[in-house]
Amino acid sequence: MDDFDSETSKRNPVFCALVNAPLDLDREDLGHPARPGLWERLVGDRRPVDQRGLYCPDCRAARDARAWMYVFERQGLRIAAHHNPHRGPSGRNELSEAYRERYVRAAESAGHTAEVGVVDADGRRRTDVLVTGAGGQRYGFEPQLSYLSAGTARSRDAAARADGITAVWHTVDPRSPLIDEVHWTRTDDLPAAAVREERDLLVRGGVRALSLELCDRMPTPCPTRRLGSCGRRHARWAPRPRQFDDLVRDIAAGSCVPLTVRGGRGVHRFWSSVEDRAAFLDSGGALAPADEADPGAAGAADRASAPHRSAVSGPRPHSRRDSRCVVDRRERTDRSERRYRRSAALPARDSGEAIWVPEPAAAPARIPRPEIAPVRTGVCSAGRGPACGRGARLYPGGWFCEGHRPGAPRA
Repeated sequence: MDDFDSETSKRNPVFCALVNAPLDLDREDLGHPARPGLWERLVGDRRPVDQRGLYCPDCRAARDARAWMYVFERQGLRIAAHHNPHRGPSGRNELSEAYRERYVRAAESAGHTAEVGVVDADGRRRTDVLVTGAGGQRYGFEPQLSYLSAGTARSRDAAARADGITAVWHTVDPRSPLIDEVHWTRTDDLPAAAVREERDLLVRGGVRALSLELCDRMPTPCPTRRLGSCGRRHARWAPRPRQFDDLVRDIAAGSCVPLTVRGGRGVHRFWSSVEDRAAFLDSGGALAPADEADPGAAGAADRASAPHRSAVSGPRPHSRRDSRCVVDRRERTDRSERRYRRSAALPARDSGEAIWVPEPAAAPARIPRPEIAPVRTGVCSAGRGPACGRGARLYPGGWFCEGHRPGAPRA
């Protein structure tokens, strides 16, 4: 008898039809040493949940019906969860699958390799679509269509970056807390059938283009001083809609890169072309570290999305096994609904406005204005730089000599 034989799992039990026996999630081999790699196989299974052969034995005994389940790992803990086929008003599971298929088609059409549901070596992190692009650089495309807090998005993004993967997060909600917390893209909330079709799919947010505008020629006050003009050029990052498939190919090829800049309301993260990135740095612009957090925006998003806990009642106690199946599902549904209601009340984080980057400390020197010579009676004021200085007559445009008078032949 080993140490696990006397323990009882405190999580949902799960029966696996593949081995025709229950799984012990507390054991490394799930209680089936003759099946090496069983956990990785179950986690990486991308078939519909009702075809994976995992179901709840308690629900089967109580209601003589199969309640399908799926398994995943969170913070090193293996978990089996019940599958609700009616969850979500727009079929998020089907929509996520449609985006994964489109990522794979777009990447492979440009000669890159794409893998779906890749689990890392220790089984703690899974990438929806892992694309190996130019130079062997790896990109993790993550369609995040359900709610995800800003803190969770940052921690998952940091874990991918530590493994040498550049994460590309995607959302369909302009109020999503992950916007500007990680490098993101956004499309309209379309049905899965529209995403699967070979039709144009416009990326409306998360991609920007650079323009350097001379302050003296701007119709608005200086974005740094908020009044007048400063005579310098300002970096303006405006939204640049792109076709979905083209953007995936450009990111995999390395011609579209992630940028992190400070400006406007805080730290911004987006995608831009390599040429715009080089022009921004050459003009004196500075990039912020990729892992820099915006405490104000992130704190507000996390506070708004956190589940409410009463100071009197404290955290809810865990239910016993006989009623845990029903209670767990009800708690998850209530918690999800509360989060969606709170996020729906927040203003849109993807406002569609341009980002003005404040003038850096090592900004280029002030642009010199052309010297204007003083006007003197009887003295020619023509010429570039210093005035001509010869004797002149008065013409409608000023005092000019014979050589600079209006209509005189140019040398």
